Amino acid sequence: MTRDELQSKATDILEKEKRLICMWATGCGKSKVVLNYVERHPQDTVLILVPEQNNIQNWRDEFTKFDVMDWNVTVICYASFHKYTDSIWDLVVFDEAPHVDTDLRKAICRSVKGEHVLALGAVLSLEERETLETIYGKFVMSHVSLSRAIQLGYLPMPEISVLHVQLDNVKRTHLYKGQRLTAKGKYDILQSEVKKATSAFNTQSSYPNKMKMLKAGATRKRFLGEMKEDAIRRICEKLIENNRRFLCFCSSIKQAELLGGDHAFTSKTPVSMKLLERFNAGEINSLYVVGKLIEGQNLNNIECGVLGQLGGTDRITVQSLGRILRAEKPKVFVPIFDGTKDEGFLRTLTDNVPNEYIKHYKF
Repeated sequence: MTRDELQSKATDILEKEKRLICMWATGCGKSKVVLNYVERHPQDTVLILVPEQNNIQNWRDEFTKFDVMDWNVTVICYASFHKYTDSIWDLVVFDEAPHVDTDLRKAICRSVKGEHVLALGAVLSLEERETLETIYGKFVMSHVSLSRAIQLGYLPMPEISVLHVQLDNVKRTHLYKGQRLTAKGKYDILQSEVKKATSAFNTQSSYPNKMKMLKAGATRKRFLGEMKEDAIRRICEKLIENNRRFLCFCSSIKQAELLGGDHAFTSKTPVSMKLLERFNAGEINSLYVVGKLIEGQNLNNIECGVLGQLGGTDRITVQSLGRILRAEKPKVFVPIFDGTKDEGFLRTLTDNVPNEYIKHYKF
């Protein structure tokens, strides 16, 4: 099936069944389903919800690119959703649909009526899909995984290098709870605290115990990300030396600012759109980003990417990869610490990308 056929078929389903979830990997053209619908029904009113203010212009650009009139189309951020309570639309579109799954937004959804409802996202959990169905009724599911998108040729064949590094077990440079420890020693303590918190939650699944378990896991993950700064710097320096255009996904704002300097694109970046414009214009060749900040952004001529810390869920890893795999011949570099939870996080990569595109190296 060609990409055009996939998009056209999805539009047919949306027209007929009225409820559709497109859980498609980047590169499948989720937005084209909306454009097809609007082109077929120019008189219909359409509400499109997006995560960030920057995404609004991206949607407007899509309508312009495909020469589709958007007179009856309203594009807003989820943060402004409350302004549309009790509104009625011919089509409601939830772009990056997991953003719906908050108590406040679910309450607003119950008051917003859509003759047709379309949910878009690379990965939606069962709970998120059930949230939509509780409010709007049964949805038809169209699913194209990252692996399938590569096999169908919607995305290019990537070259992913998993770079195996070791936690230092010699230098006692880490102070933790009054102890001076090696990186390996500190990780071992953080790991034991995760196991202890998980055991307590399994014994008594209370809210406080759940929060302690999640906090312990986040602390361990953040530490692994911090410890990769030297490895990430080495990778990025080589990409800069070779004049490559790349994205570097960092584990924190502090790390992005430390490694990227004025190329750091975070929630603290002043005039963030200007930085994106400079990247897309080719004035700068790198962006150091955090989390979902570039979700839904159009980025030009990316060649490589660095995943400084793999996500704990498929969604985080797939979203990050999706940005990079828009390159013609994408190269992805993933540093991981052997003998740590990183080996578990690696599953979010190997479960979503065919093994023939993944190579392992000592680093």
